[in-house]
This record gives sequence, structure tokens and C-alpha cells, in this order.
Amino acid sequence: MRPPVTRPPDFESFWQKTREELGKIPPAVSRESLGSQDPALAFERLSFDSHGGARVSGYAIRWKDDVPRPLVVHSHGYGGGLDHMWRWARVGVNVLGVEARGYGHSRDALPSPSSWGYVLSGIESPEKHVLRGAVCDYIRAVEVGREILAPFVSRTVLNGTSFAGGLAVMAESILQVADFLVVAVPSFGWAEGRRILVEEGSGQEINRYLEEYPEREEDVMVVLSYFDSMNFAAEIRCPTLVGLGREDNVVPAPTVYAIVNHLRVPHQVVRLPVSHTELPQEKLWDRFEAYWLRLAVEGLPPDFGEEKELSV
Repeated sequence: MRPPVTRPPDFESFWQKTREELGKIPPAVSRESLGSQDPALAFERLSFDSHGGARVSGYAIRWKDDVPRPLVVHSHGYGGGLDHMWRWARVGVNVLGVEARGYGHSRDALPSPSSWGYVLSGIESPEKHVLRGAVCDYIRAVEVGREILAPFVSRTVLNGTSFAGGLAVMAESILQVADFLVVAVPSFGWAEGRRILVEEGSGQEINRYLEEYPEREEDVMVVLSYFDSMNFAAEIRCPTLVGLGREDNVVPAPTVYAIVNHLRVPHQVVRLPVSHTELPQEKLWDRFEAYWLRLAVEGLPPDFGEEKELSV
């Protein structure tokens, strides 16, 4: 399914202005060493300034040997909860995770969340919308990671699942610095399709809001078009790996394919039976993780993307 992009006329200038505004804000990085689970690894709590002067938090796990390694940047799901990915680091990568504004230690960076749900915060305009800031938080995390590990980054990998997957797609489209983009069930793709297909999560919050205020639908959909990850896909410049679940009420497969089918780079889709469920088949996502980690550490083979789809 390849629905047409729904970029508003000022889409590019909006994001160019946003990027310029972020660039004028010094990151003012704060680093605090914490106890490590592994003597070969250093663990740090991070905080830094993002768009609008918001102070956001994250963490870094890095190898102490100063050998150049892949840097993997990630975030969290829509429900929150940033996991410290020790198992990724032990495979041989440095890791940096960020909590988007409104979540965890970055909660105070979103002073007025909407009672209708996170994604409705600032829905009155694209300039005020929460996802504008959240995308910038992810972008700033990539910048901070590349800065603090500058001599020791062999390649940059942007990673995200669901909510974070949508942020990673948008961030890489704007930054264009990654060597590899890995997203599992990336959210926010094909806003119009989400109105019909989504039954849970952020899409359900939007549907509930518009059931209460149907007269606002046109305005809301225009605002959401600035943050529709489908509208960013064509500007991604690095090889991309995408995972999707055939059964998913939060990020339905057609909304993921709407992103995939606008990619213009070597890419591969891994299809799994389910995602966002409590079913035993969710364990198959461990294989997806092992696959992308191997590619991140060893590098992509020359024929990456020639086989467009794999199934687990």
C-alpha cells in the first residue's frame, strides 16, 4: 500500500526552521558517572538542552577501551520506560538512550500535557505540538552521542521501536547522518490510515478526541501531517531495516508499509506474526534484535536490500 504523501506546502521550511532553532541552543551536556554492571563498560546519566530550552535526560553505556565502535541511539515506547540496553553494549556497541520530553526524568520538560493523551499535547498548531519537541530531543541525543564519543564512532545507528521508531524515522530524515536506520513497527505513519486502522495507543487517543470534537478534524489532521513519518521517508539517505507485525492493533502493518513504500534507499522488511500483543510469538522479536545487532557490528553486506522481505 502506497498512499500519497500528505506534506503541507510549508513542510520543508517548517522543519528547516525547527532545525535552525535547535542549532542555536547549546546542548549544555551534563554527565554523571554511575555504577556499571560490567567492568569493561562505563555507565553515565546524561542531561542536555533541546528545542525550546527543554532539559531532557538520557544515559550512555560505552566501552572503556577507546576502540572505535558503532554508536546506537534509541528511545522508548509511547508508554514510556527507557531500558538501559546492556545486552546491546555487550555485543560490541556503544549505546545512548534518550527520554523524550514528558517522559521519565524528562517529564518536567513538558509542563502542560494534554488530558486527552500525550499526542494531543499542543495539537492546536504544528509549532506547539509535542512531537516537534520530541523529534528534536531525539536529534539532540544523536548530536550529543556523536560529540562525546567523536573519535570512537565507527558508524552511527539510529534505532527505535513503535513511538521511538517514528521519532527515529523523522530524525534521520532531518539529520541525514546515520549509516544504518533500524526501526521496528515505527509509529505515526499514514495519519489518515491510522484514523481507520488503529484500535489502541496514540491513534486511539486521537480518535477519542475527534469523536468529542468532530468539527476540529480538518485542523487536527493538518497538524498531524507535519509529524506523519510517511512524509519523511523519501528523505532518508541510509540503508534501512524495518520490522513489522502482521497482527498489531497499535501500529497496523499497512501504516508501516506506508513508510516503507516511500523509501528510496536499500531497505529490507522483516515480517513477524505479531507486535504490541501479549502472545508468545512476541519472543520472535529477539531474532530481529539479534539480526540488526549483527549488521550494526559487522556492517551491511553489499547485497543488503536486494531481498526486500524476510519472514520470521
